[in-house]
Order: sequence, then C-alpha cells, then structure tokens
Amino acid sequence: MRRSIAVVATAACSLALAGTTSAASAGAAPPEPAPPAGAAGSAIAGGATSPVAKSPDDRYVVVMRQDPLVRSAGAGRLHTAAASSRASVLRAEQDAALRSAGLSRADKEQEYTTALNGFAVETDLAGAQRLARDPAVALVVPDALRQVDRASASSSAAAAAKTSTSLSRNGLNDYLGLTDRDEAYGSGITGSGVVVGVIDTGVWPEHPSLAPRPGLPARPVLDEGERSACAFGNTAWNEADVAFACNTKLIGAREFLDTYNAATGLRDTEFDSARDDDGHGTHTSTTAAGNADVRATVLGADRGVVSGIAPDAQVIAYKAIGSAGGYASDLVAAIDQAVADGVDVINFSLGGPPNTVSPEAIALLFAADAGVDVAASVGNAGPNPGSIGGPADLPWVTGVGATTFPTSYGGTLELDRGPSLSGASITPGTPVAPVVDGAAAGSAPCVPGALDPAVVAGAIVVCAEGAVGAVVKSIAVEQAGGLGLVVTSRPGSTLTTASTHVPTLVLASDDAATLRAWLARRPGGTGRLVSDGVTRSPVASPTVALFSGRGESPTAGDLVKPDLTAPGVQVLAGASPSPADPGFGPAGQLFQSMSGASMASPVVAGLSALLAQAHPDWTPAMVRSALVTTADSRVRDSDGSTADPFDAGSGIAALGEPASKGSAFRPGLVYDATFPDYLGFLCDEGPSPFPAAVCDDLEAIGYPTDAQNLNQPSIGVEEVPGRTTVLRWVTNVSGARLKATASVDAPQGFAVTVSPSTVDLAPGATARVTLSVVAKSSVATGRWSFGSLTWRGDGYEVRSPVALKGTDLRAPAVVTGDGGSGTASVPVEIGTRGRYEAVPHGLVPAVTTTGTVGQDPDQSFPSPDDDAGVTRLPVDLTGVAHARWTLEDDDADTDLDLYLLDASGEVVASSAEAGTAELIDLAHPAPGTYSLVVHGWAAAADTAFSVRSWLVPTSSDGSLQVTSGGSGPVRVGDSRTVGLTWSGAAPGPNLGLVEHLVDGRRLADTLVEVTG
Repeated sequence: MRRSIAVVATAACSLALAGTTSAASAGAAPPEPAPPAGAAGSAIAGGATSPVAKSPDDRYVVVMRQDPLVRSAGAGRLHTAAASSRASVLRAEQDAALRSAGLSRADKEQEYTTALNGFAVETDLAGAQRLARDPAVALVVPDALRQVDRASASSSAAAAAKTSTSLSRNGLNDYLGLTDRDEAYGSGITGSGVVVGVIDTGVWPEHPSLAPRPGLPARPVLDEGERSACAFGNTAWNEADVAFACNTKLIGAREFLDTYNAATGLRDTEFDSARDDDGHGTHTSTTAAGNADVRATVLGADRGVVSGIAPDAQVIAYKAIGSAGGYASDLVAAIDQAVADGVDVINFSLGGPPNTVSPEAIALLFAADAGVDVAASVGNAGPNPGSIGGPADLPWVTGVGATTFPTSYGGTLELDRGPSLSGASITPGTPVAPVVDGAAAGSAPCVPGALDPAVVAGAIVVCAEGAVGAVVKSIAVEQAGGLGLVVTSRPGSTLTTASTHVPTLVLASDDAATLRAWLARRPGGTGRLVSDGVTRSPVASPTVALFSGRGESPTAGDLVKPDLTAPGVQVLAGASPSPADPGFGPAGQLFQSMSGASMASPVVAGLSALLAQAHPDWTPAMVRSALVTTADSRVRDSDGSTADPFDAGSGIAALGEPASKGSAFRPGLVYDATFPDYLGFLCDEGPSPFPAAVCDDLEAIGYPTDAQNLNQPSIGVEEVPGRTTVLRWVTNVSGARLKATASVDAPQGFAVTVSPSTVDLAPGATARVTLSVVAKSSVATGRWSFGSLTWRGDGYEVRSPVALKGTDLRAPAVVTGDGGSGTASVPVEIGTRGRYEAVPHGLVPAVTTTGTVGQDPDQSFPSPDDDAGVTRLPVDLTGVAHARWTLEDDDADTDLDLYLLDASGEVVASSAEAGTAELIDLAHPAPGTYSLVVHGWAAAADTAFSVRSWLVPTSSDGSLQVTSGGSGPVRVGDSRTVGLTWSGAAPGPNLGLVEHLVDGRRLADTLVEVTG
C-alpha cells in the first residue's frame, strides 16, 4: 500500500528558496516551499563545510547536494522512465565528483539514488578531503559499524511490585488491546495491504510465522536490478542455504553486506544471502508482522501461540547486519532500496551514535518524506540519562523504549533443605544435582574457559550477572560439563529469558542473596531446576526496562525522546535455527524469547502498519502523533517510581478501538510535520549541511527554525530563561467539526498558558497555537520538570508530554561584526533576579606563529616516538579570559593536529580533525604556562605551519565597549539588549568576549568575532 503523500514532483523543495516570499498565515501550517525558477532540486544544498573525520578503514559515505528521486521525481513515480533518466543523471554527477577528486568509478562501492543521492567509496583521507571540497558534494563522513539493540538475559528491568493481570493465548496482542471484537482485529484492521520493511540480520524464510496464507494480496513484482529481490540459495558459500521462493507473505528478501564483506568478511558459518544466521532479524520481522496464532515451541516445550502485531501485513527483509555488526553504507543501501520497493513501514532495531546529520539520518528523512513510517529502538544503554542512540534521536523517526508486559516464562530452583526460588526461564529443567558457585569454580560471572570442570561437571552452576550474557555463560557451563545455570541479578535488575545451551534460571537480586546464603550454609548441597512454563511477570506492567535508553536527547535537547514505549522484555517470536555463533543461542530453534529495545521497536512498527491500513492518507508525522498523544502514561520506571517523559516518552503505545473517539485510530487532533519542518529543525540542531540563507528563507515563509517550535506531538524546551514561547499547529482529523479546549498540567516551577485556549476547526483545518512559558521565582534552574498539555472536546483527549528546564540566563554564544569600527548587539534573556552586568574584554587581533613539523611515525600523540612529529609552542595563559588557536592548510595530503598541554603534560584541549583545519577554544583557562603542540599526523619532513592565536585578556580596558543595556537590576523573565561598540580593529579576524554576570556570578559568555 503506497500512501498518497503530497510532494512536489518537479524540483521539490530546493532550499535556495529563491522567489519564495509568501508568509504562512497565523491560522494554518506553513506552505510547502516552491522551488526556485530553473533550479534543480537540492534539499541539502551548500556543499560540505565541515572537516572530514578520519576513517580507520579508509571507507566513506558521500552525500551529494542534489535531491534523490523521492524529491525530484516524487514517491509515486520512482519506476517511471523519467525517474530512470533522472537516476542516470545523479549517478553521472556522482562519477564526476569521483573524477574531480582523482578517483575512479571503480572506487565507488555502492551508489544510492532513491532515498539518498550519494555513494560509498574506498579512499584515503586525502581523497575524502578532495571529495568534500567538490561544490556538488554536501557531506563526507567515515563509514562505521552499527549494532543490533539486543539486551542479554538478566540485565533488564527492575522489579517493582506483583501483578495480578490475567493471561490469555496471545499475551502480547491481548495486552496491547488488539484482539477483542471491538478492537483492531475484530474491526478488520490487521495490516492487510501494508508492506513492512525490516532492516536487520535477515530472515529465516521457511518460518511458520512467515508462511503464505489465503487472503493475502498477490506478491508484487519487485525490481531485481543488480540485487536479487529474493536472495536465498547461495549454497556455494554455505550448503545449508537452500533455495526459497518468496511468496505472498514474505514478498521479498534482499542482502546488503557489500561493505561488510569487503571490510570485515563473513565467516563460513554465516549465510552470504538474506538468510538469517543470527535470529534477531527473524524475531523483529515476526514480531511486527508474523502470522496470527502460530504455535511456538522452545527447546522442546510448548509455549502457546504467538501472533505478529500486524498479522496480515506483508514483509520484505533487508539483511544489512553481519555477526560483527553493520556498516552505515550497507544500511543506507537498505533504506534506499526499501523506499524504492514501496514499503509503508520500516523497522530499524539497530543502534549507532546519535547524530542528526548522518547518512542514515538523511536517508530516513527522505524516506519519511516518501510517506514511510520509521520505528527505531532507543538502544540498551539505560538507565543513564542521555543514553538514547541513533537514529531514534531523530524527530522524523519514532524512537521506542522497552517496557515489561504481563506474560513471562518462569522456572524454580528447588533446593534440598532450603527454599524454592522462582525466577525467569524458558528452558527445560534438570534432575537433582549439586549446586556450586561459579566463583568457587574459577569465575564468578562464568566466563568461557575459566570454569574448572572438576568442580562444575554434573552440577548446577550459580553465576553472577555481568561480563557476558546468559547465553555465553551457558556455553561456559556446558563446556565445563555442567547440567544447569542460575544467573544471580544485581540489585535493580530484573528478569529476562533467553534460549540457552543448558537449562537456565535468572533470579532477582533478593532471591540471589537467599541462594548465596544457602550455599554458605550447605556446601555440597543439591537442588534441581523446574520449568514453570508460561507465567505472569513478577513486575507490575508496564515498567520501563532498566536497559532501555533514556532522555534527554543527546543531540537535540528540545526533543522529548523516547517518543513512547512498547513491550520489549521477554517477547516470544521467531528465531533462526542455524545461528552462526553459539552466543546467539542453540541451533534448531524456530522461536526464542528476547529482550531489548530491539524487541519494542517492531511492536510499534506493527502498530504503525495497522494505522497505515486504517489511514492510508496520513503522513508519518500524523501516525506518530496519533501514537504519542493516545499512549497510556501510567508507566513505572525501573526503580518503581512514576516514569517521566525521558524514561517512557508519552507512555506505552495503546491503539484503542477503531470506532472510539480518542483512540489512536481516531485521535481527533494531530501534530503534523513535513520535510521543510524538519529542515527548519536542522537549522537549529545541526551540524547542518544547509546554508544559512536556506534557514532565513524557511523562516521568512513561516517555517520555524528553532527546535523547540518543531511541530512534534511532545513539547520540550531545553532552556527557559524566565519566559519563552513555543509554537504548535494542530490539525483536525476527526472528519467532523471539532471544538477542543486546552488544559495544562504545568511542570513544577513554571506557568504555562495556551493561546488560543480553544480551537474550533472544520474537518481538515489547522490552527496555530502558542504556549507561553514563564518560570516562577522558585524554579530550580538546570533541572528538568515535567507536565502535560491536553486538548479535550467532543469526546476526544489529545495528550502531549511537556518537559521544561529553566536557565538563569540565555545569550548567544557568538555575535559577529565587520569594520575597523562598528557596533553590534547581544540579546539577553534573564531567568533569575539580581544585578546584571555585561563585562567586555578585547578586541584582540590574531597573532601568527610559524614553524615546521615532521611525520609522527605511529600517528599517535602522545607516544614515545613523537620526536620530529611534534613541535611545542610555549603559551602563558595568565590573565586570559578566552583563548583560541587555529591551524589551517590547503594541502589535502597534509594533516596536522593541535593539542594543548598543561604544566604537568596533561592534554586539556585538542583538535584532531581530518586535514589541517583545527580549532581550539578554551574559556577561562586556569592561569599558568601551557604548551601548544602541533602534531604531524600526515606530514612531510619540515612541513611548514602557521598557527594563529587570540588571547582575550581578563582586563576590560580594550577597544570593545558596552554602550547600553550593560547593567541594572533584573528579574525572572526580563530581556534586554546589550549594545556594543569597537574601534581600531586590525585587518583580519579579531576576537572579543562579553561576560554576562548576575550578582557577580558569571552565567554565560558571548564571543565577539569582528573582521577588521
């Protein structure tokens, strides 16, 4: 089902935006920008302006300026003759960029034209730098590995309280409210006609959850091109890779391991095809869209029936992950193909560094523009704050955290003359055997190779959580001759299960302490493991898993992430019976229980598929809004407290009944956002490949360029300096006239008012609303506070989480000016009370120091062989308020780096970008003598360098002066403009500083950069 998304089918949203002068009306969303006359589409115009980071593998991904086909041709015209011709033009421009950099088409490893205009290339740093200088190139970044977001058993959510929730045959689907007569399935909403693309480790195509069934749509004809659309049967690599014909359920399966094969290489136990040799991809595919009511057997035991969330959706699997991970270039190729294949939903249960501008981020942005809903896991680095990984940090992606749900799989350790201890287990039991401590056998966490067989043979081994996961612990026990495994959790952890190589039980920390006390009393005592089958979870559900990534967003503090949560603990779904690594689980199993943010993401992908069937005309942002604003906020955190929006987003996904007002199917109001909205967000939350003029033009026609004003269904403001305003647009999707009134549960310490407080909208109409936020005098600055905004009316209730953080003062980090004499102004917003003072320092001109440096043999600093590879320049920072050093060189074959060392030789600051485009800024350094080191990472003998430095003094008697607004009493919510003047600025760049103080306390700095 290809949803009809409004896109400009010609030059699309070219961000030069020439001639676009119409402003958005106050009562409507901004218009789609028109392309400039005669311009080719260019959504990321501007060229690569940032230095290229070094790639350890000499592999890079290059993003071109010109739009990919989804913008230049339109999402519905990807397979026309015109699109094919346009793709040829894009490829020719890519090849021209290669030639201009002294490279050949043979260096291009992969090329993209549909969701990204770019290519992957193998070249050295110098070649990457030459590519980056090409005006047709927007971005060059190193290729890098990503990993699936799988949590190991015994490292999950904290136990909070007992639950009495009843179980039924489809525990997950029942819990999500999908199975009753008036719910989704009973209303005929099962994902029929929707295609779910799963980018992962591949798929086991013969899996019963992916078998063809009557009533499914015909298998569409997928473009084969140079890559098979049903890539199975490579018996030349692995004889177990039998041929398979895709069908009406698994309509396609493609392999994208080009870079992986070249850089890492498949092992002979892996499949060089789309066949899954891990199990992760089969699990996520069958969770999102596996067939209904498939009987699951795990290690010989019947575990009931399982159903995918969208059981009648069709599936295309994209294998872009090998056993060691997946490269960004392969993942982009998979995204590119998924959009070309016409998928409606993408599940992306993969983790990488958060980054608003990466190849995957840009490709997923264009995928969203093509109408593709994307669900992504937030990662398993919780519960630390700011631990969300990419691409779940992106506003055009639904970032999903993991919670518990009532269905569990249990077991019991029955101890001789001791207690019976219950925990999590999906494995069979054991006979009565000695119970021994792993520590006594040589390894408390039971690391493979460290257990003494003389102690372990024939025993049940007690192993501490940590070091390795439960599956690997079970390998260690099996190798040493043990019969069973008990994993004892740390305080705060709860219980997850895994298919292990010996019968395994995971105990909560309290029961672990009881067991260890029994071991101390009863050395040589015996016990047995007993399987309890399908049980109730020992924790109150939903509880956020301990491992689930937490906000605030590490890339954009004004975004509330995760967006929402879904069950991700002990999810039973498909497996690969032929794992390439024993650490993935035992062979021969078609089902497994897994935990991780990876398991929660396909739940939301499946829910998105159901909404896509019900509303084929909705944009991805509308789908996300419906999910977020109707989620159930009654979620506990892993410590038993109430979860806040940085733990659980808006809550746990809950679709509700299709016919009921206020359900995700009928949310009443939605917060929509389209391609230009996200570009406006990137103007604020780069690093952005877009030129400043683009942002000015976007703002001129009504698109916000402040991240806090992006039309998300949640509301976040990272800095509230006393008062601020937040913009949102709500659209009526009820199908009838809708009148709704806003009510605010204001975050503690803030007052929030909404204007207009009531909207009265015709069907399809949009209203702009303003939230006025005022910090009270009691607000704790620097700390987040949470609340909500809810629209109620005509039976609808549309709830958005609100996250606010106060700040004592907000001022721009940099202001600029021109001329030997001139003026500038600094806007200042106040979030505290007292006496304000603006203190100027400087201006100072650049001081140039020249010298020579040679090659550091091992390219590592500091190291014993530095010798001629470093040149040290003494620096006295006594009386310095701000120090800056720059080092530049146009020679693409030279790469010099800068390091600043204190008197003890410790590195206090550095700049080691690719090439020689280095910058160190050091605010308020400790007085003393330092050494500035010029390091020859790639340098010929006696390579000349030129370092420019600016040492802005702590004194205030320079040419930079405050002329107005520089002192006086202030209160919370005040704003003022500080006027600046200067004279006698030297030719070239000059640097000054304005310190912002309240009652003598420095709250912020503004650098003043003047070109004399």
